[in-house]
Amino acid sequence: MNDATLGIASDFVKAGIDKAGIPLSTTLEAYLSFTFARFIGRHVTVDLLTIRVARALDGNAPRDVLRALADECLIACAFFERRLRRSGSVRHYVGLGQMSYDAAALTEQAYGFVHMRDVMASAAASDRPEEAALLLDRARAGSTTARAELEQQNVVVGPWARASGLLWR
Repeated sequence: MNDATLGIASDFVKAGIDKAGIPLSTTLEAYLSFTFARFIGRHVTVDLLTIRVARALDGNAPRDVLRALADECLIACAFFERRLRRSGSVRHYVGLGQMSYDAAALTEQAYGFVHMRDVMASAAASDRPEEAALLLDRARAGSTTARAELEQQNVVVGPWARASGLLWR
């Protein structure tokens, strides 16, 4: 990673913060910038992510391995959502990332996972409306931006609803 790559990543994160309207702590903003910079130009492996995280947790993997897996979960949830949804829900992968950060003793990253994901996804998103199923999946995973967009469509997501998770106002 060089200064130019880090600058690009930092600008990307700042744009995501502005677009999502989610303020990140200085620590999370810097962490997200460094994480994104590390992944620029790298191949991201989202296949078998659940199995790789489970093996690392079961095998008491070192902190750096757990952090790297959590970072992969973050990148995958932000940029490869459709691919992840083929084998599970976004909520599942958000949970994997949070659990991996927690196991790596990165508590702020574990609690801030959804917000970091929203910032990255917002920076990369086009301005066209998202599919309802995608928004619902994100909202169930804790995404405040997805909940706000659904609210604009008069949809409230909550635990009281049927399997579809919808309550129309």
